[in-house]
Amino acid sequence: AEEQAKQVGFIKDSAQELTEMVNDLLDLAKVEAGRITISPAWFELVDLFSALRGMFKPVLVNPDVSLVFEEPPGSLPLYTDDKKLSQILRNFISNALKFTQKGEVRVSAQQRDDTSVTFAVADTGIGIAEKYHHAIFHDFAQIDSPIQKRLRGTGLGLSLSKRLAGLLGGSVAVRSEPGKGSTFSVTIPVR
Repeated sequence: AEEQAKQVGFIKDSAQELTEMVNDLLDLAKVEAGRITISPAWFELVDLFSALRGMFKPVLVNPDVSLVFEEPPGSLPLYTDDKKLSQILRNFISNALKFTQKGEVRVSAQQRDDTSVTFAVADTGIGIAEKYHHAIFHDFAQIDSPIQKRLRGTGLGLSLSKRLAGLLGGSVAVRSEPGKGSTFSVTIPVR
């Protein structure tokens, strides 16, 4: 019975991975065909963070890792496509949780100036060597490491995030050091 449960779990995980991959591929195809429409609207950062917090609550299974959302500085209304922004941040957060065994994943937002905001997802995970930084946001980029083999992703999430950020008039960046963790960020115009 235990063996069966294990197999069912494996099938479920594989199905989940395939679904994610298909969705990422469809989104990428839409971006490339110029068929993704941006529907901007005013919204508050606080609301975006609380929606993300709710979304990740059920998947926080590792007691050694906490997911922290920093209170955004004051009221920060944004005029952009919150679904696309949320998709970028979800990608960053789920990657961070995947590669962090211990410590925390911290999500923050900082207003750069009157015109732009930077969202950062910092983790205390395995980190990424600098020689790979340039390739991280390319399609199907996967870094060859033992932990990466254990945690297969689609290799599309970051590439998609980069394109979505571009559609929102913004850009993505990474700072990372092996053994110290990574910070993925996206900077977008306030409107």
